[in-house]
Amino acid sequence: MTELIQMQWPHLIEHLYYDARLAVQVFLVVAGFLAAQSVNNRPVTAFAPPIFKRYLRLTPIYYLAILLISLAVALTRPTIQAEWLPEPVTWGELGAHFFLLHTILNIPALSSGVWYVAIDFQLYVVLIALAYALQTPKNWMRIGGPLVLSLGVAIVCTASMLWFNRFESFDNWAIYFFGAYGLGVLAAWSRRSRFDAIVFWCVVAIALCALWIDLRSRLALALTTATWLAIRPKGTEHWTPMKRVLHRLSNSAYAQFLSHFGVIVVFSYMWKISQLSGASTALGICIFAWLCSMGLGLFLYEKAELPMHHWLTHQFKKLSLRLK
Repeated sequence: MTELIQMQWPHLIEHLYYDARLAVQVFLVVAGFLAAQSVNNRPVTAFAPPIFKRYLRLTPIYYLAILLISLAVALTRPTIQAEWLPEPVTWGELGAHFFLLHTILNIPALSSGVWYVAIDFQLYVVLIALAYALQTPKNWMRIGGPLVLSLGVAIVCTASMLWFNRFESFDNWAIYFFGAYGLGVLAAWSRRSRFDAIVFWCVVAIALCALWIDLRSRLALALTTATWLAIRPKGTEHWTPMKRVLHRLSNSAYAQFLSHFGVIVVFSYMWKISQLSGASTALGICIFAWLCSMGLGLFLYEKAELPMHHWLTHQFKKLSLRLK
């Protein structure tokens, strides 16, 4: 379908392929902004529990999406026979995806969205590692508590923006994306104290220098997003119908991000066997597939991701109480 659309509207497909992917930078900044709250104003007393908790938060719906997509690919591969379909799944690939190591091991992804899960997990591990090293109770007051952690995040963020983010050979590692993620973390802490605000705006100045050295639209968007998060006015408590819709769509974005490739596979199969043709028809079906992916994301979030998250959170609390 995209080939037909590209022949009719080449700039549309070019924009979607090259420019629309910049939205990932907003994901990264917001992820850092939210993760910062988990290590805000208190020492990190243990390394493993927050990492394991994050793993449990990310992976249940991730596993379900991979299972459904692998099933859809297996059933439709004889009909579609396209290069963009993943190869038949092996146990090694499943193991790498289970431990979120497929990007590091250069193993082909089983879906188009799973690379982000591995990177998000890596980024959180780096943040917790910094917090654990600099904010353990023994070091909490001796080396400045939260102040030194802000400096640590700022240093790693600066290294990412000035060097690692400029080379795509690092894009399987957290350090490549930590510029955007770290900007989100520092934006969240910028209202905590005057010192944190100074650190954030110094990093913003460094980001501008990094853009002058090597102009990157993805870093410019990340910088804009982080700056807005730092200076934004507080929102009203009044819930309008539009806010409720956006709130539900925001909550379901993760499930949609993971499952949308399965929708692409199913609609590609339907297009292949339907004998339909024409760029306008292809565009209409693509728009309908996008709407269906949003609906599937809402369904999976409310019927699968949310119940699994609540159950696992309850079990994790019970386990933590037993170990104390």
